[in-house]
Amino acid sequence: MCTMMEQPSGCSTLASTEKHGEGARDPAVERRVRVVTRLEHVAMFSRDLWCTNANRVGRHLCPGGKRERVVIKTCGPQKKHSFPTTFYSVFDTICVSEAVFGLISHLCDKEAILLEGFIRTLPPRKIRPPKPPPVISSCSVRPPELTIRLCAVVCRSRGDQPILSKVVCSVGRAEKPLCHHFALPQSLETTLELWGVNDKNQKDNIFTQLKETAETVMKAVMEAENKLSHKGHRGRRAQIDILGVDFLLTVVDYMVTPVILGLTSNHCLESCGVHECMLLNLGAGATITTKSASKPLVETMLRQSLIYVMETKEVLVIGSGGISKKFIWEAARGYGIKVHLVESDANSFASSLVASFIHYDYDDQSCDLEMHAQNLVALVKDRALSLSGCMAFWDECTILAALVSTHLGLPGPPPSAVRLAKQKTQTQLCLLTKSSSSPPFPFAGAFAVPCCPLGHANEGLIKAEATISYPLVVKPESGAGAVGVRLVQDAEECRRVIRRLTMEPSETQCTHSENNGIQNGVFNNSEIKEIHKAGIGGVRELEAGGKKCFETTSKSTNLSNEAYNFENSTNAPSFLLAEYITGSEHDVDLVLSPSGQLLAAYVSDNGPTLLPGFTETAAALPSRLSPEQHCQLVQAAARSCRALGLFPGVFNVELKLTEIGPKLLEINPRMGGFYLRDWILHVYGTDLVLVALALFCGVDPALSATGAQEEMVLVGVMCTGENHEEALHNTAKPERLAELHHAGHIRFNKLHGSRNHGPDQEPYCNIACKGKGQREARERLLGICAVLGFDTDKYPVHYLTGQFQ
Repeated sequence: MCTMMEQPSGCSTLASTEKHGEGARDPAVERRVRVVTRLEHVAMFSRDLWCTNANRVGRHLCPGGKRERVVIKTCGPQKKHSFPTTFYSVFDTICVSEAVFGLISHLCDKEAILLEGFIRTLPPRKIRPPKPPPVISSCSVRPPELTIRLCAVVCRSRGDQPILSKVVCSVGRAEKPLCHHFALPQSLETTLELWGVNDKNQKDNIFTQLKETAETVMKAVMEAENKLSHKGHRGRRAQIDILGVDFLLTVVDYMVTPVILGLTSNHCLESCGVHECMLLNLGAGATITTKSASKPLVETMLRQSLIYVMETKEVLVIGSGGISKKFIWEAARGYGIKVHLVESDANSFASSLVASFIHYDYDDQSCDLEMHAQNLVALVKDRALSLSGCMAFWDECTILAALVSTHLGLPGPPPSAVRLAKQKTQTQLCLLTKSSSSPPFPFAGAFAVPCCPLGHANEGLIKAEATISYPLVVKPESGAGAVGVRLVQDAEECRRVIRRLTMEPSETQCTHSENNGIQNGVFNNSEIKEIHKAGIGGVRELEAGGKKCFETTSKSTNLSNEAYNFENSTNAPSFLLAEYITGSEHDVDLVLSPSGQLLAAYVSDNGPTLLPGFTETAAALPSRLSPEQHCQLVQAAARSCRALGLFPGVFNVELKLTEIGPKLLEINPRMGGFYLRDWILHVYGTDLVLVALALFCGVDPALSATGAQEEMVLVGVMCTGENHEEALHNTAKPERLAELHHAGHIRFNKLHGSRNHGPDQEPYCNIACKGKGQREARERLLGICAVLGFDTDKYPVHYLTGQFQ
């Protein structure tokens, strides 16, 4: 980490001289000076040359006699000496020349003398004190001319975004330069009020100008720094992470306008630190909450440290997933992490994106998961891989990854916890049975939802109807994306849906389709595979008379409940019946440490689904909930994971917020899918890919719950081939969506589904718009959806996003 060179106070820089007459300057300094002070170079090699140009410079500094004084100061990339900034009469060219030549002999390489025009500070409002009565003597004093120095600290935040962290001010007499160390700092609001600026809109306008200007300067410095050679960076990964920008306030065209004096880091940060310490040491134990100037800097340092620690680590990842997971392999490669990918598809797209590719058919149903785990351990040892972690981002491979981690003695959640999370019935039963006579309360069972597995014959259905009232939800025991989840209103509909989902013999013929979904109410091949993989029931594809059917095989689960059959159907996937919970739906993406400590949580809101299905339609991040409700959801998610023993790791927990508190829908024992990683990275600056890899390597990341862009909100909708086939092939082709994404109008995330029509399928993509609040983001999204053709009668975006206001 580097800090910017110091430049003392002044105003609009108009001339400079460098020692030895070097015309070439450090690019970072050159760019900084050009952006900040609009420098006009005047190279001076001798006293005679200075005298020749003195009158011209004087006339340039004082056109029409508007300026009376000039400022002389020094600057440079690595100043070794500190010289006082001085003011001189613009007409006293002899004193100016003597001062300049007095400094030249002390300059080091690449240091320069800056000659600036003096700009008068905005004068304070004249306050007339009350006139005393005649019996009391009065004294008339002419108030001194005052000046304001504003110190703005800008930090490199997450995602290399400059963010203004704090502004403090100092007030002093205007006849001499105001130094950082000779005045107590105070807030911008206090200073403006003392100056007579009381209008809130005017205060906000001044602050906005300061923020935009300071962040623009930091961005210019970072851009110039990126163009430097490796040698110019002065060290590997060295960069400027914090910058101090000094301002004064003046009047331009009757408007209060900030003017840049110079760039410094140490002095501005010191002034902010003095201000914070001063407010923390008030009398009588009272304190004032103040924004920390160094917090973004500390976060940046911790983030850079995490990247440094993770660089060159080797991680075994099982399962590549679909093309929608491409960002994982690109991110890992960008961080310098060596991924050894295990994949059953020998032609996987990810084979060229990782350090090494291991083809292993973990879908082979002739072996159980334990045997597959032992085979993978043998492969790791044969290849002499030096692994720091083993994990899975793909839902169907999470149990296998946990088993391999255990055999290799690597960090990660225990396989038993991952199994519990993968089986929805077992998850709820575990929460209900986890009780203790000691705090913390409430027990995790308070968040459980009543449910019953569909056992042999009708016993599961009969038990469910005896204990749970309609409407009910029929869902697979294991699966993702709400595929195959249905709402049933009564007993007749329930039996009809179950017969179709469990594929009675008369309904086992499958229609070939490229889409995951249900054909005429029956699962097609792809969806059956999705339900069975990594669940408690396996599936083997068989050929019979040219038609494909499926044979169920049980997997070892080490749990009391085994695979369930319904109505004597031997090839039926396992399903459950659960109580239908009303309320708003939310996702909580949790980061838990090896001890189960909550490191971070990101809460998003989901829109209503299109019943009787439960496929996600719309979402918003951050949540609109109150802080108290936000905390309730986070606590429910964290306590549920701890009750299962599911830590460490990054997990996605789905809940509903009801009248009686949070209720757990399901726990996904892996990083949240769909758009969540992209949204969280964009809003909070936290990359869950890096965080997950770090935790599975035994590294605890330090994370912040505040956003990198604190006022940003994202609101988005899912687009599916079932509802948007025409638009996705015409007005909203992938190329058009990518163009809008790169132009900054939307965030476009390509997902696992198809553009072609197919019922109950996974979404093809997610598009989102940003705003300062949910209302603004929603309005932009509605406009985009109307133009692209996503807002239709069958998919009313106005309704689906109606709660995001």
